[in-house]
Amino acid sequence: MSTTHGHDDMMRRRKLFHFLLVALPLLLLPNVVVAQQFRSETDNCSREELVKLRKEFFSQELGLTVDEATYLDRTLRTADKKRIPLWRELRKQYEETRSESLSEAQAAKCLEREQQLKSQLAVIDEETMTELRKQIPARKLVNYQQVQREFARKYIKRNQLRRTDRR
Repeated sequence: MSTTHGHDDMMRRRKLFHFLLVALPLLLLPNVVVAQQFRSETDNCSREELVKLRKEFFSQELGLTVDEATYLDRTLRTADKKRIPLWRELRKQYEETRSESLSEAQAAKCLEREQQLKSQLAVIDEETMTELRKQIPARKLVNYQQVQREFARKYIKRNQLRRTDRR
């Protein structure tokens, strides 16, 4: 029973981690979230498909014009490039912290690095929003965070269904 509980707890931790990663602004890239499942040319297809879905979803939910949607897409792609190395490092750290042999000193170092990475991501968030506001009216961006979370939820559900179908 304790083994099942431990497994369930690990699954919950993994799902929470995936949700947090995906919920980070503009992540939503299979390179980080589902790299283990899609390690071939399908990576590029999946990523492009996802980026296209993101553009369409944000455009519809925020009521963007064609030009605004194109600008948002370009801005988010630029932000993605800055974030990918940070997300990869967060993922690597997460895997390392799951080790039962993690010492107190290693754990402290992981926590410190995690805070640094989150701070860097927060700076990118601010820069991205500043950039978006140059071409998109604030009234259209007020629901940006909510739309982002909703897209993350839909993506996770879709990703879980795909994994189930591939088994």
